[in-house]
Amino acid sequence: MKRVFFFLVSSVLLTLPNWCRADPAAKPTSRFEHFIARQGNKLFDGPRPFRFIGANMPGLVLPYDYTLRLPERMVMPDAWEQEDAFKTLDQMNFRVVRLWNLAIRGPEEGTQGQPTWHPVQGPGVFNEESFRSIDRVLALANRYGVRVIFDFTAEAGDYLGGIGTYAAHRGKKRGEFWTDPQLKADYQATVRYVLNRRNTITGAAYKDDKAILAWQFGNEMYSAPVEWLAEMAAFLKRLDPNHLVAETRHRPRTGFEIDPNIDLYTRHYYANYLREGPDWVDVFREEVAALGGQRPLFIGEFGPYVDGKVFTHDNVVGKVRDLMEYVEKEDAICGALLWSMYFHHRNGGFYWHQIFTYPSVWSYHWPGFPSSDVQRERELLAVLREAAFRIQGLAVPPVPVPEAPELLPCGEVPLLSWRGAAGAASYDVQRAASSQGPWSTAAREVSDADVAYRPLWSDTAARAGETWFYRVVARNTSGVSEPSNTVGPIRVKEVCLVDELQDFSLAREKSEGLTLNNDYNGVYAEYLFRARGTDGDWIRYQVPGSIRLIQVVAFYVADAAELTFQASSDGNRWVELAPSRRERQLASPPGGPGRNQRRTLVEYTAEVPSSCCQLRIRWHSAAELDRVEVYHR
Repeated sequence: MKRVFFFLVSSVLLTLPNWCRADPAAKPTSRFEHFIARQGNKLFDGPRPFRFIGANMPGLVLPYDYTLRLPERMVMPDAWEQEDAFKTLDQMNFRVVRLWNLAIRGPEEGTQGQPTWHPVQGPGVFNEESFRSIDRVLALANRYGVRVIFDFTAEAGDYLGGIGTYAAHRGKKRGEFWTDPQLKADYQATVRYVLNRRNTITGAAYKDDKAILAWQFGNEMYSAPVEWLAEMAAFLKRLDPNHLVAETRHRPRTGFEIDPNIDLYTRHYYANYLREGPDWVDVFREEVAALGGQRPLFIGEFGPYVDGKVFTHDNVVGKVRDLMEYVEKEDAICGALLWSMYFHHRNGGFYWHQIFTYPSVWSYHWPGFPSSDVQRERELLAVLREAAFRIQGLAVPPVPVPEAPELLPCGEVPLLSWRGAAGAASYDVQRAASSQGPWSTAAREVSDADVAYRPLWSDTAARAGETWFYRVVARNTSGVSEPSNTVGPIRVKEVCLVDELQDFSLAREKSEGLTLNNDYNGVYAEYLFRARGTDGDWIRYQVPGSIRLIQVVAFYVADAAELTFQASSDGNRWVELAPSRRERQLASPPGGPGRNQRRTLVEYTAEVPSSCCQLRIRWHSAAELDRVEVYHR
């Protein structure tokens, strides 16, 4: 199954933004003139009021894989990916981004003394490479005009390395984080290092960087005592009087304890946080009244996820529009941050992150795609973009025409992937027999949000022995990009029929019992679509040539009977195939409805007798078919 996982682990040359290639002594430009300041319950950018709609983008400084910790995905984002994220924020006019958790390595993590990806390796020990990644984020924030909320650690989410990890390094209990002098000193050591760090790109100390909107104690630190918050807020202000300090106890309707050194108070809003199901606007009014004009309120996270109760597929867009209109009118609320957004992946497509509280929702991808209609992604992101301009008194401009995508190298089988363009809704794949053209369109309006962590498109119209050049153009409602780079000549050795099971359109026939499933994708390594069947179910494929090889991915629970595979030349006489198999036991997610759900991923590879053009896959117990690849000549 090497070809399936090659996409996950392959490395491609890093495309650096211009400011990374420039003279290191040349200071990158910044769009900021002022630190954001608070006056009463308002924020100001110099003389101008500062209000915002923005997003949480935890993947800007963390490996994407929160749930299963697949080793090949536990890597920091690269420069190209981070810039793609800021292009997204800029196009949406999201002028604030929250980074989430500055993770600390667990005392048992890592081997042979090598540093892990964690920015904090232990009390007072820091990973320079990881902090250079954060340096890039702040340099990009200055360049694109996006303010940053920086979280130092986490209570909720500390399975990535948070307050419990600080305690574990000292052999103490998690709850002692708030009171133990050593643990408080360890946390302060991290704060001190961050504030005094000098950015290797901009040359500015973090505490002098105007791109930073506020320091936040950590993510969802709902157990933090008032005394701890007061002590740490005073510590922050002594080290850095320039920046705001944001509170962290996030639960709605829990009251506010006003501290002279805390500038911003926050609440997080999800349907399951308000179990009685009121409209969020009513709760916002209560929170604003509770603050009594003493401080601004910002909505640190809101997830308008369809739960069938508070939000449904039919009402979610209207409710979010009402919410944004209220935020715009209520100037005691300085801003709101969507949970959460992700960006393009360096190897094609996007990063994905399942929201485990709800079955079929995940991180948002700009500008929204049909494959995410279950959460009304396109409509919601359009509403939020409009709100992001209106809250700043700006007219809403058209979405920019996409930049040219970057087509990635391809082998002898025309399975193509490309680095997507921010704001592109779809892509046309073009091919030609010569690098000079003429070019014909091989596929129209291909989405790069239909496939996760695998090649995006297969040229099934090609034939073995042909030679082709390929390029890609990006589209959205504003127009068409310039063409990508050209890849070729590709001398086609064989062609691959690829079925990601988004629907059953590629199958010749199937049993009635098969159903499609894309619930709780995080349990399934974030792969997006599957065909769920049980004993007696089957699916059949036919290709125009002779099948050489099949590769199949399936998921099982416990000790289920495995799928079997047959090949045929005429659909009447079938030959049993003897596939090799590779098994991978996936971990259980750390919480939510996915907790304790474990899946076994099995990859099958089988050679097929010559002259066979049909493949049949049969179920013998409950299993889910995830991907089918049929290589033929």
